Amino acid sequence: MAAAFERRAARADALARESTTPAPLEFAAGLYRAQGAVAAAIEKAALVGALEQDLPGFAAALAGVIRFAARRGPPGLSAEARARERQGGDPLVAWWRVERSGRADYLGRALLRPYAEVLAARGVRPEPPQVARDGGCPFCGGPALIGLRRAAAGDAGAQRLLGCAVCGGEWPVNRIRCPACAEEGPDKLPQFQSERYPAVRLESCDACRGYLKSIDLTVDARAIPEVDDLSSLSMDLWAAEQGYTRLEPSLAGI
Repeated sequence: MAAAFERRAARADALARESTTPAPLEFAAGLYRAQGAVAAAIEKAALVGALEQDLPGFAAALAGVIRFAARRGPPGLSAEARARERQGGDPLVAWWRVERSGRADYLGRALLRPYAEVLAARGVRPEPPQVARDGGCPFCGGPALIGLRRAAAGDAGAQRLLGCAVCGGEWPVNRIRCPACAEEGPDKLPQFQSERYPAVRLESCDACRGYLKSIDLTVDARAIPEVDDLSSLSMDLWAAEQGYTRLEPSLAGI
């Protein structure tokens, strides 16, 4: 699992070198490396899936993520990280039991992403179990962070999938369906693209005014969706101007 975080960090580094706004990608690269160190510590532990029982085995490793966020994060996140250093694990347990969303606690999501990924890799179900929100992860119940399209077998065309913000898992969904409110009317589900980012589309919903960003891997097979997401933040800003709200904040907090 630590290697998976390093692959994301390396992709963020590569994109940052090509970007006119490298700061979000540079932050993501550092965050992934801090999370990779947490994943390496967790991989040595026996896990049962109940955070209250598992957390003592890797709580010390979380300090690296908190320090990174305090030192390199934007002002709001930096202040939150400094406060978290004094709080211990209780806020994490509460978030894990109830929310599991970066909209409620961006830092909590960042801290527990390695834990959730290791659970998923081992097939250990998180406790307490959470019923997946509409369009949520079937493994951990977390919200969709990113959409992606990948070539399907035969002549089926590109398959639409969602990527989990909490455990990083992927699952297939209908091509025409809002992950937030289950709207299926094509006239209510406009999609937006930019010539500047040919592999990116915004999948929006006029029923709930939410949107999800999607990365088309049939256009760029090198992409790592949640990382490449950060190269097109101008599209998120445009969506906000149009009155849409992203279903789950990106690594940039947008």
